[in-house]
Order: sequence, then C-alpha cells, then structure tokens
Amino acid sequence: MDNVVQFHPVEMIFVDAGHLVDLARDRGVPRAEFIAFTALEEIAERLTAAEAAWRAGEFQRLAKIARSVVGMSGQLGMQSVAEVSGRVAEVAGDRNDAALAALVARLMRVGEGSLNAFGDIALLRS
Repeated sequence: MDNVVQFHPVEMIFVDAGHLVDLARDRGVPRAEFIAFTALEEIAERLTAAEAAWRAGEFQRLAKIARSVVGMSGQLGMQSVAEVSGRVAEVAGDRNDAALAALVARLMRVGEGSLNAFGDIALLRS
C-alpha cells in the first residue's frame, strides 16, 4: 500500500468574457446579467442531470443533455465546458465506459470550476 499514488486533477478553465461584453452591448447590462445568470442556473441543472444519466446508464439521455450544454455554455463563452460537453456527447454513443467515465468526471470538474469563475466575476462587480 505504500506505493499507491493518488492524483487530484486540476482543470484549466477558459471563459471568453467577450461573449458577455457582446451580450451586454446588444441587450444592455441588466438584461445581459439576467440572461447570463438564468443560463448559468440551467447549465448547473443540466450538469447535475448529466451526472445522474451517467450513473443510471442512460447514455442516450446523457448525450442529449451534453449536446444542450454545448450550446448554452458556448453562448456564454464557457469554452472549456462546451469542449468537454461535446466530447461527452460523442463518446456516449461509443459504449467506451472507461473513456466516458473519465469525460463525465472531467465535465463535472470543468463545469464546477466555470460556474465558480462566473460567481467570482459577479462578486467583483458588486
């Protein structure tokens, strides 16, 4: 047991603030904040649903949820979430359980980190 090594992956989070700037310019700051935070809540719910679908072995539902996260996160500039969600959607149909398990775990890490990053941005604005 002395030779056991534990890894704790750390993910780099990429958020393109330009998407939010464009949204604020197009819709105004109050409306853009409402849209962004509503979308963030929806993404958080879908990430929870994706993990539940994975645990239940509902791979078609997982792929569908992951595809929806790609679109929503992409609109907010959450490139890391969009990229990993896309990979989850692709691999969900391949029946490669090991790869899918790793991707779902990564999606949860990246999703949590990205949502926290948006929370930090909100705190800086207040």
